[in-house]
Amino acid sequence: MAPGLLLARLPITKLLFLGVRQAARPVAKVAMAGAERSPMFQEACARAAQFVQSDRITMPRQQAVQAGCTLLGESVVFTVSGIVLVYEYHKAKEAEARKKAEERQAVRDEAAAATREVQVQVQALEAHLRSQAAELQALRQELSSAAQPERDASAGPTAAAAKKGWL
Repeated sequence: MAPGLLLARLPITKLLFLGVRQAARPVAKVAMAGAERSPMFQEACARAAQFVQSDRITMPRQQAVQAGCTLLGESVVFTVSGIVLVYEYHKAKEAEARKKAEERQAVRDEAAAATREVQVQVQALEAHLRSQAAELQALRQELSSAAQPERDASAGPTAAAAKKGWL
């Protein structure tokens, strides 16, 4: 199989989204590194750690920043994966709806073709019936005209002569 044909069969968008999901982890690491250096992010993590402090654990500032960076990184990966998942779900639903619409159209086309075929058969039968009716009418006339001389002959010579205008 030629390489061009193989590439044509691959779902390019799925490969692209797989790449996006795989790229999300390094992007998350970059975001984590930047956030770890940001004084504003460090302060937000320290305040959040104080807010959720319990009696048993007191989280040091550096550990709070590290936990915040991990949470940020996982959030980036989760968000990107979620967006890709939702997009793929909608694409699958659209493809399914398109397939059903094509199937319904195929059924409609098949029904229309069958209807046209039946109409052609009905027209052919009607034409055949008309030709048989005309043939039957011709046979009746022929039978009637063939029976007429026999009736004239059975009526006798005077009836036949009267009919011919001789009497």
